[in-house]
Amino acid sequence: MKQIFISDLHIGDGSAKDDFQFDDELIELLEHFEAQPDTELVIVGDGLELLENRAVKDFGLVSFETLVSSLDGKVISNIEKKHPRLFESFRKFSKHHRITYIVGNHDYYLLANQRLREELVDRLNCEVVPYYYNEEIGLLALHGNQFDLINKFSRSRDGTLVPPLGDYLARYMMFHFDEYLESLVPEEILSDYDNVRPSLDVFHWFERVLEVYDLGVDILELWISTFLKMMQTVEARMWMKENFPYLRCLSKIFLNKWGGITLGSLLIRATMKIRGARRSDYLFKRAKKLLKEGKIEAQEMIGYADGDIHLPKLNVVVFGHIHHHAFRIVPVKGQNRFYINCGTWRPVVEKVNGRKKYGFQKKAELFYAVVSVPREGDLEITTNVKNKTSKSKFL
Repeated sequence: MKQIFISDLHIGDGSAKDDFQFDDELIELLEHFEAQPDTELVIVGDGLELLENRAVKDFGLVSFETLVSSLDGKVISNIEKKHPRLFESFRKFSKHHRITYIVGNHDYYLLANQRLREELVDRLNCEVVPYYYNEEIGLLALHGNQFDLINKFSRSRDGTLVPPLGDYLARYMMFHFDEYLESLVPEEILSDYDNVRPSLDVFHWFERVLEVYDLGVDILELWISTFLKMMQTVEARMWMKENFPYLRCLSKIFLNKWGGITLGSLLIRATMKIRGARRSDYLFKRAKKLLKEGKIEAQEMIGYADGDIHLPKLNVVVFGHIHHHAFRIVPVKGQNRFYINCGTWRPVVEKVNGRKKYGFQKKAELFYAVVSVPREGDLEITTNVKNKTSKSKFL
């Protein structure tokens, strides 16, 4: 048996946030493995870009519950219209091979909306699941947003599902920041700011844009003020109440008239510097814990599964979500275990040599991993990257 793992394709509908440009490369990959018997494709979350989608935007800034219940197959059909050859390639692959589609945070609506899920299943002949576990070889594949504070679900004291702040933030910014930015900068800049990694480097990226373009407005301060206004909304305050009940007093200081935008800006910038000094792959840390304990607690899978998930045999953990690929060996009780992060097929904008003074570059590393069991008791893992690198205009 051979399994191919990819994640974070973010295949979209052609709007400004659709960064998927590698139809030919993915079609070539599918055709290559289509000719190989006993092969399965596993998409480890965010295969389709549903969150930042025209159909979602058309509904306006409605509640999460209203949006989930209102979406229909138009969301997926619009994506197929933009990428028809790719969808046909998926269908051709699925005639002889299994496709497992794990839901992430940008395509969560597939799990919560049966009409959407059935639409995707009909078009791709795939199985849509919250996570994938192969007990035979001891492999767990999970998108990873479940361990990300901003992008995970929680529950209120009365048991009500509290949606991720990241979902609301993305939709709020589409209406209150993206549209304004679109009128100021070239289209590629609009999509680039959403792809800056690490995400908090977006502050330095905005500063770099201001050095290159004569915009007449400080878009960094505009972003910060828009973010702080978002945090004053009912949805954000509810999220703060349920996730940080003891910090609500602090949030009132810098989110309302007592502190205002200036103090809020200082706190966000300070957070950026602290996070920058402590950069690490938090999903790698979580994978190591999983490999040692063999268990996911119920509170970590809110919105995706009920109850604890016990993993009696676990040799490999596969994540996505953070848009940086990785392959690491984890020693557990004298035996080698493995962590894979599938990275992304979406362009990544990052500092050249990790230094602000060198500017930013835009690149795409088309990563996929192959896990196979060629002989009884053996486990082979191969990681591959198809490099596609291009530099941003403002370098």
